[in-house]
Amino acid sequence: MKLGTMTGAVVLLVTLFLLAAELRAQGEAKKESPEASNAGSSPTPQKAARDALAGFEKGNGDWRARMEALVRLAKIGPAAAPVLVDALKDRKPETREFAAQALVLFADRAAQPDLERALADPKPGVRLYAIQALSMLGPLPRTKENERILRSDPNFWCVRPMMAAAVERADRPNQAEIRKALADYDLRKMDSARVGELAPDFTLADFTGKTYRLSQFRGKKTVVLRFILYDY
Repeated sequence: MKLGTMTGAVVLLVTLFLLAAELRAQGEAKKESPEASNAGSSPTPQKAARDALAGFEKGNGDWRARMEALVRLAKIGPAAAPVLVDALKDRKPETREFAAQALVLFADRAAQPDLERALADPKPGVRLYAIQALSMLGPLPRTKENERILRSDPNFWCVRPMMAAAVERADRPNQAEIRKALADYDLRKMDSARVGELAPDFTLADFTGKTYRLSQFRGKKTVVLRFILYDY
């Protein structure tokens, strides 16, 4: 074999060896960092749920931000629930409150212990939404703690009435239908009503999942919209 040929073969072997080592190192790096393998692809449901909560960490929790985040979470589906449960322990009261509100859509037996602990949260909104989320699993039992909330919670106008409704709840909530109605909502229609103009058509789902459309009452009944405190 000529010297030039041998040199070329050696260079080729070294190049292949280095390339294989680099590919192996990249493969190990992907194993150690699962999220890195998703770079450039759709975010995981957990990351998408954390992104939906990010605005509340920054103190942006007005009704528009809540609606946008609820729609995003509804599109993610039940995979968002673990992130929301973790957020119940967040140091920011705004984040804890929204997490409790969003868990109304996802409450299950796995989330029940954390929601029950949230009943002692110092922020009234967290306690109220935790009650609402727990009631999605059925009427709340008249335990000693629930009776205490019912009779002596410091928040007389919101938390106590919510507990009173929760222990007597008789309907059968359909979370899947509620999530679907939210996921299908067109956010571009938000804040589109104008004084003196015909009300834009919209649909609302009750806790059983039954859907009502404003136009079905047009010319038949007077419709009064009541915006209940802590139910936005």
